[in-house]
Amino acid sequence: MKSKTLSLGLMALGGALILSGTSSDVKAQELSISSPIGSVQPYLEIRPRYEYVHTDNTPTLKDANALTTRIKIGLKLNDILQVKGLTAQLEAIDVSALIDDYSPQKNEYETVLDPDNSRLTQAYIAYKINQTTFFFGRKYVAIDDHRFIGTVDWRQMPQSFGVVGFQDNTFKGLNILVAGIYERKGIIDSLNADWKADKMPIVIDISYQVIPTVRLKAFGYMITDVHDTYGVKADGKVDMGNGIKFSYLGEYATQQDPYETDNVSEKPDIDTYYYRVAGNLNYNVEGVGGFFGGVEYTHFGDRNGKDKGFSTPLATLHKFEGWSDVLLRGAANGFDYGMNELKVSVGYKHPIAGKFTISYLDFESDKSQPTGDSIGSEWDFAYSKKFGKYFTFLVKGALYNADNGYYTGGQRYGTNDTTKYWVQLDFKY
Repeated sequence: MKSKTLSLGLMALGGALILSGTSSDVKAQELSISSPIGSVQPYLEIRPRYEYVHTDNTPTLKDANALTTRIKIGLKLNDILQVKGLTAQLEAIDVSALIDDYSPQKNEYETVLDPDNSRLTQAYIAYKINQTTFFFGRKYVAIDDHRFIGTVDWRQMPQSFGVVGFQDNTFKGLNILVAGIYERKGIIDSLNADWKADKMPIVIDISYQVIPTVRLKAFGYMITDVHDTYGVKADGKVDMGNGIKFSYLGEYATQQDPYETDNVSEKPDIDTYYYRVAGNLNYNVEGVGGFFGGVEYTHFGDRNGKDKGFSTPLATLHKFEGWSDVLLRGAANGFDYGMNELKVSVGYKHPIAGKFTISYLDFESDKSQPTGDSIGSEWDFAYSKKFGKYFTFLVKGALYNADNGYYTGGQRYGTNDTTKYWVQLDFKY
């Protein structure tokens, strides 16, 4: 109740500030209101969405029908108390179900991870001096493409973290991020976690733009109670002329026992690895649009006789391993026998007609499973169209075709065909 009151109070405050603006045709980030504590930029999002879920051979569960709405209201404060470089951000989100025929709202239905909830999603202060920014508080943390740490913004309640750290860009092309995480606020409250100050997860991310077409990166994500991940990455974009652009990435990481424990009694025993390679082509004619496509291969290492396989529990998992989220449990907790994923995507984007994407994904275990190596396959598709400055319409679907499924923690999952689709309208101001 306290969280609900806080969220709605901030929404009312932000709404009043928006209504006091003098211009109605500017973007949210362009709207600035003077106040005694500095300039204030309010923003608002209203995102209603319908989600349908059907899983074959689950007679005890009914198909899920969820109509939920996310209301986000926030304030960005710049040059607080006239101190240049001192900023803050406050944001609250309320998620409400208009049609709640889904679990966890009702246990007899399939799951949609958008329960009723209200939360202060961001409340942090930052200070920038020269090219170094120091920050403290609850905020979104998205590193690169969210493969290891992300916001999970697809869900109505995104993921945020309590962090303290700094980001430095003093030297041209060099980006350094060092942060400690003292809390996690997951997409559902059961994923929330807190850590003591001397046992915080540590994030170290260092990248360098060697040349315009090559960026190199080294990283260490030491997640208390879970594992330590150390890796390297190379990525870049190449303009091939005639409207053709090529992008690529190669990434490798290992996982070991966590450097520290806080909320578990025994340190997990982990020794595994991961790699990912991808290439994408984009053909675009200005004012006309164009085609794009890509291939991506991802390997998750197996348990290797230890406690768990390679896992990415803080990632934006919906973005990877298929939109059906059938393999989400394995990606978050590790695949006992490893997992190899091949993804092929094609699409078309037109400035008026919108954007259409279709992807095919194939999943296999890396080591032989007792029930067979083929996990399953999936088709994903999406169509989006922006209307004016403020509205975006989205239709999206996922069709998972089960084979033998996969194992995580000794349990078997992903053995039933699953169909999901969404219809969403997103308003941002």
